[in-house]
Amino acid sequence: MGYDFDLFVIGGGSGGISSARRAAQYGAKVGVAESWTLGGTCVNRGCVPKKLMMYASRFPEQFQAATGYGWSSTDSKFAWPQLIKAVETELKRLNGIYEGMLERSNVQVFPQYASFLDAHTLDVGGEKVTADKILIAVGGKPVAPPIPGIEHAITSDDIFHLPEQPKKAVILGGGYIGCEFACILNGLGTEVTQVIRGEKNPAGL
Repeated sequence: MGYDFDLFVIGGGSGGISSARRAAQYGAKVGVAESWTLGGTCVNRGCVPKKLMMYASRFPEQFQAATGYGWSSTDSKFAWPQLIKAVETELKRLNGIYEGMLERSNVQVFPQYASFLDAHTLDVGGEKVTADKILIAVGGKPVAPPIPGIEHAITSDDIFHLPEQPKKAVILGGGYIGCEFACILNGLGTEVTQVIRGEKNPAGL
């Protein structure tokens, strides 16, 4: 039986893109379905944007420490919208790089959701697509706990799109994501309260 693709990957994150490109390099006909932007969590809502915000949050302390090394004091002001815009610009650049890599590898990208119809058939944005092998690489997303008032909260994904810097913030959770954002916001001048349910070493460090 002939298939439309030798390999079809559901999810255009780091794992999905790497697998698709490697298979294409060996001569396979490959397709990728990604309903969001290419690059996955690390590029779009994890490592990259978080590190950029972390770098920004360290400057106030460095400005203050610099006077002890002979630098004159400075009265620099922080602009949250400018940081958010800079982060978005860098992410768009990286999205374009991933798109170019797939194109050069002759991988066909479907900007759609994909769902199974049977073991070798997918519904990709209303189009029926068949493949010999199908790889599921969909990643994950934050889940808001079912507690009263949760509708007023945001997830770690949403913080990259806040139009204004919060003056005060409560971080629910003491894992590495919660701790990182608590430090970032605190460094940028937000008054932060972190709520954890375990010991003061919640990240297991």
